[in-house]
Amino acid sequence: MNAINQARRAAICTAGLFFFVAACSPIPRLQATYRLPPAGGVLPAKQAFVSVEDLRKDKRTLGEVAALRFEESGGLISLSVAKGTGPGQIRGIYQPPALLKEALESRLKHEGIQVVPEGATSTGLSVLLNSFFLDRAARKWTMAISYEARLLRDGQVVSSQIVSGEGERLDIMGTEQADVVLSELLTDVVNKLNLNKLFEAYETQQ
Repeated sequence: MNAINQARRAAICTAGLFFFVAACSPIPRLQATYRLPPAGGVLPAKQAFVSVEDLRKDKRTLGEVAALRFEESGGLISLSVAKGTGPGQIRGIYQPPALLKEALESRLKHEGIQVVPEGATSTGLSVLLNSFFLDRAARKWTMAISYEARLLRDGQVVSSQIVSGEGERLDIMGTEQADVVLSELLTDVVNKLNLNKLFEAYETQQ
């Protein structure tokens, strides 16, 4: 009888441990690493704010198939920022508009610009996010990001650039390649923004 009771207690403990581990398991979430480029020179503005407006027609971050892999993440993405090939420093967990804002702010700071809150200066980068979408099809992860960056001064558009990109990676195992294609494309579209050209018009109006 004691042996039976002990077996029952062991089974209950094992089941309890299983459910505890399951409850504490980390939520599958996209991991993005933005890699800063080499500094590109001195920009004329000393301070600037960054704002991002979400103009995506489809507000989903994940397509139907990709969402099955990250079904409990709510579309949130963990962002790290790194220099060169070094390890990334975790900045936080964001929805796409806030993630792009954080990456662009990191780029501006890296270029020597002090990033301040909107309203603290008349110069700013107003970004219109047009697409940010990850999906999986034909055993490939596919990613697309596009935005328009507008340099503002005293509320007026001084210059603008449209930046877009697409990427894909074979889905080998798990979700690692989804993280890779997202990180590569995020780095590409943020670093593709030509800040020197964007600020040329700023200099002519001084």
